[in-house]
Amino acid sequence: MENIVIIGGGIAGTTAAEELRKLNADVAITIIEQEYHPMYSRVLLPHYVKGKVPREKVFLKSWEWYESHKIEIMPGVRAEAIDIPNRFVRTSEGRELPFDVIILAGGGELNVIGGEPRGVSYLRGVDDADELVGLLKEISMKPASDRRGVVYGGGFIALEYINIFHHFGIACDVVMRGAGFWSSLLSEHSQSVLAKKAIDGGILLHANEPEPTIIGDREVSGVRLSSGIDLPCSILGVGIGMHPDQSFYRECGVEIDRGILVNEYFETAHPSVYAIGDTAEFYDANVARRVVYGNWMNAQSQGRAVAKNICGDRVPFNLVSSYSTNLLGMQIVFIGDVDRKAADDVKQIVATESASVEEFYRAGKLVGAVLVGDISGRATITARIRG
Repeated sequence: MENIVIIGGGIAGTTAAEELRKLNADVAITIIEQEYHPMYSRVLLPHYVKGKVPREKVFLKSWEWYESHKIEIMPGVRAEAIDIPNRFVRTSEGRELPFDVIILAGGGELNVIGGEPRGVSYLRGVDDADELVGLLKEISMKPASDRRGVVYGGGFIALEYINIFHHFGIACDVVMRGAGFWSSLLSEHSQSVLAKKAIDGGILLHANEPEPTIIGDREVSGVRLSSGIDLPCSILGVGIGMHPDQSFYRECGVEIDRGILVNEYFETAHPSVYAIGDTAEFYDANVARRVVYGNWMNAQSQGRAVAKNICGDRVPFNLVSSYSTNLLGMQIVFIGDVDRKAADDVKQIVATESASVEEFYRAGKLVGAVLVGDISGRATITARIRG
């Protein structure tokens, strides 16, 4: 019986396992997952924190699901090394798991800052969300004047913290390394639209700041900016991006640039070694280059696609990736390849006080777009990118 080992039990790895089982009732499937939970939705974590979704609804699979689908899951276990020539994975338990096929779906790792006294919060997973729920309950008992939070970052996770603090009536300062939200990606106009929305919502912005200094040894009481200004807070929400989990892939001989290099079938240069999800830098035929897309829809779709490829239905991956979020209710959508450095031309299509639409071109072809405040063109733009 063929042995398939999947490293990573998030949406990409679990979807791959589920699809493999649909396509083959006999293949042996093992998932190595360093967290101690069955698969859950990271997208739902902010809704759980706000109390809009009960904790149990965050979990999309149960332990019984793995058993009923004859999928072995190893929770709380980390893959320590991969021996590709001899076809086995060494785990943190000291086991050596043989494989015929391996899928690398370890996801991404959040960037962190130095020093983490109590009150420094990340949204890496459900355990972090649980801790944040506790911190928010504590701060709710304080007088309104003492309910303060600081957000460090200007991207997706930072916006989640802003929305969470606003939901709970917590006064909020935002400290950003760049000139504004997604400063390396968005036009000045897009940044200004988002800045206005934040300021109108009572958010104080501090741009072009290097990493702030945390005040407090055991518990955070504030942060100090490079200018010497102290921002008091009981919670510091950190959202400064993520990077592909490359902890041991280089050592096993897998080729890596920004992520694990794979083709449009998610194949590495090694036979029967695949990579999907946030950790994969795959060839996207829609934009004619290798890209890394760290979003839920992309990871789920790749999980289904790689399973079909492994089972012999060899079809190149063809998805125009998109991801949406919001800032205090203002919708923001990223479609396709929005790497500003890789674009030949970026056109400002809409530029009003409350909306911005940018289109990214390479070799005369539309490859990506960002829509802020006006997302009515989402479907049309997606179709144009698909060509």
